[in-house]
Amino acid sequence: MRALALRPLWICLLLALVARLVFAFCVFPILQQRWHLREDGDGYALIAQTIREGHYSDITRGPVYPMFVAAAASPVVVKFLQALLDTVTCWLVLLLAGRNWKAAALWAVYPFAIWRVAFINKEVLLTFLLVAYVSTQLLALRRGKLWQWLAAGGLLALVNLCKPTFLVWPLVVFAIALLHRVPLSRVAALVVAMVAVIAPWMWRNYVVTNGAVLPVATEQGGMTTFIGNYQPTLGLWEGPEKSRWMLAVAEIRSQHPGASVVDLDRIYYAAALEQIMRSPFRATEMFVRKCGRFWFLSAARREQVLSFAVQLAYLTLLGIGLWRRWPWGAETVLVLALIAYVMLIHALSYADMRFSLLVMPLVCAWAAAAFQTTSRSTDATVSAAR
Repeated sequence: MRALALRPLWICLLLALVARLVFAFCVFPILQQRWHLREDGDGYALIAQTIREGHYSDITRGPVYPMFVAAAASPVVVKFLQALLDTVTCWLVLLLAGRNWKAAALWAVYPFAIWRVAFINKEVLLTFLLVAYVSTQLLALRRGKLWQWLAAGGLLALVNLCKPTFLVWPLVVFAIALLHRVPLSRVAALVVAMVAVIAPWMWRNYVVTNGAVLPVATEQGGMTTFIGNYQPTLGLWEGPEKSRWMLAVAEIRSQHPGASVVDLDRIYYAAALEQIMRSPFRATEMFVRKCGRFWFLSAARREQVLSFAVQLAYLTLLGIGLWRRWPWGAETVLVLALIAYVMLIHALSYADMRFSLLVMPLVCAWAAAAFQTTSRSTDATVSAAR
């Protein structure tokens, strides 16, 4: 009986792995030639090479993914490992959904997760780390053990060392803890663990930059935020007006020829704020647009109708699942807060459907409740299923 119960899970995991391997090594090379795709558009191979040669001084990218690429040593191995990692993410989605195999199935066939495996970029690893953090964080919320909160903090640090989008996320956890009467000492443990893991890298950045305070990396966040808030192009990366923001970026760079990478990043942030303050109503309109782009619009705008249909189907299932879970407990509140947090961060800077991948495993896990024959009124019943 137990073997029969596990069969859907194994089918989902096998489907996830095979789909990702087939796409990465058979389908992607064809699309790469047809659409002129760059598998390593952010130059991670070059950064990884400096790690292997022992002169790693880059501060534009968090260290986790470059080290991952350096350890893999070749794009083929990177893609293979990413396929394995994303399959493990599929298993974590199952656990988040209270062992509802339909959640794993949703992630196994999610086309944009399969797509990302073929690129040398951090999204697959970052998504895995974020889902691992959420799984540990929810466990800590349910059971309240100190070591679980410390483990959650350590995983959150790794997420930030991959991409420092979540440095202020503990403030949201603090607010949820207040609302649900979680001891604040537990949140303090989360913060202490996160800071302890990030601190050595922050010191490394201080030494490399000769005194700049940089927690993780610039991630070119200033320039990206400026482009995302550049009003003449409505914050779009691609399109017929792309040359306008490229000229604006080049002009800012030419006006500060001696600026360091860190200083220039901050100059771009200041220029983005100037754009917002110059026309706050236009900026608000763009903010709303970017919330929609986060879910439905890729920069390249390929297969827009199909992309919209896929995303709408998953979000509709999420809505039904959330309705079945009402009233929501601390677990659902935390997950929804995290989804909103990621969306709003990108709506404030630059939004693209690519970035919604981070939270789509959570969407799948909570959307699985849409397939339940009986509604569960609280998160406690989900926890009991585990």
